[in-house]
Amino acid sequence: MPKITTQEFFTINDIPDTTFRELGCDQTFYFSKLFLASFEEANNTIDYRYLVFMSREKPIAIAILQRVRVSLESASSNLPYYQKLAKSVQCYLSNKKTHILVCGNVFLSGEYGIWVKQGIDRRRIYDMLSRKLKTLQKTTKSSVCFLKDFNATQDTAASVVEKQHFQSFAVEPNMHVNVAWKDFEDYKSSLKSKYRIKVNKADSSSNALIQNSLTANEIRTHKEKLKSLYLDVAEKALFNTAFIDIETYALLKERFPENVIISTYSKKGEIVGFSTAFLHDEQLSAHYVGLDYTVNKTDAIYPRMLNDYIRLGLLLGVKDINLGRTASEIKSTLGATPEHLRCYIKHRRTVANMFFKPFIRQIKMTEYKQHNPFKI
Repeated sequence: MPKITTQEFFTINDIPDTTFRELGCDQTFYFSKLFLASFEEANNTIDYRYLVFMSREKPIAIAILQRVRVSLESASSNLPYYQKLAKSVQCYLSNKKTHILVCGNVFLSGEYGIWVKQGIDRRRIYDMLSRKLKTLQKTTKSSVCFLKDFNATQDTAASVVEKQHFQSFAVEPNMHVNVAWKDFEDYKSSLKSKYRIKVNKADSSSNALIQNSLTANEIRTHKEKLKSLYLDVAEKALFNTAFIDIETYALLKERFPENVIISTYSKKGEIVGFSTAFLHDEQLSAHYVGLDYTVNKTDAIYPRMLNDYIRLGLLLGVKDINLGRTASEIKSTLGATPEHLRCYIKHRRTVANMFFKPFIRQIKMTEYKQHNPFKI
């Protein structure tokens, strides 16, 4: 079996373009060099590292690592698994602040941390990655190492990291709508009466809202307003050091004008909400949203956004609409079903990591009712 080595890079710009071509990920959007560069350039409070796995002097895999500083005091109750883990080890941490080394993209939900070239043994790559992360966790002085968002049913090879004392737990699922309609009216006709009424109510309640798509320049023009609306939502669900910079969307829109969609919702000339989405490989993926919660109560901004994601996916002719995490129940009323995800975590200190074990076994996702809105 050929020997595998790793090359470590501290910026995406130092990785040769040929590496992405040889890996076969240069046209994948989420693992393309320009996509990764956009996040690195705009979000400079994060330390970035990239591991390229080599065999016979050829790249066979790449891992995206991000080191983020986290204030445990600000962990939201809306992320129970983070908060509980933080409380479990905070006696080991000074000033209730720590660094987490993440394999994955903290701004994306899904398997966007590791790309393995087709035909390569994923289990072997994951095993080598877990060993390398143990070393990096010490050299970067990261208290916690976190491998995020593996498909719980399709990517079982990831469980090999448990040999290096990583512990697994389930997280909130991505909610997917499998598209099977020609247009929005056809979609609504497939719904049971009470769910169709719910969809129509969201549209009628938000009738005063004007929707517009933004260019890269317009994103920058409205940057402060978009940031404010985004933070109104993000502060309820995220650590305060993991906020995305709006400039990220401007860069992505410049570089991928057909793949990046930013829409604003205005009332009486004022922007009161916005939604973002990525289009790639016949899938539309919802990303971050921002909204004015006061207006949301009267004008149903968020339910309207969800309807518009369905509309947009149908208009673009995609096969799958990924509505993302959070608000799983309301998304299920639109026909979304869960993609179950699993993460792996390890504390740098042996005692703390041992303390994780019984606690992680007790961690449960927020329960919700899964609706089946479609006619039989």
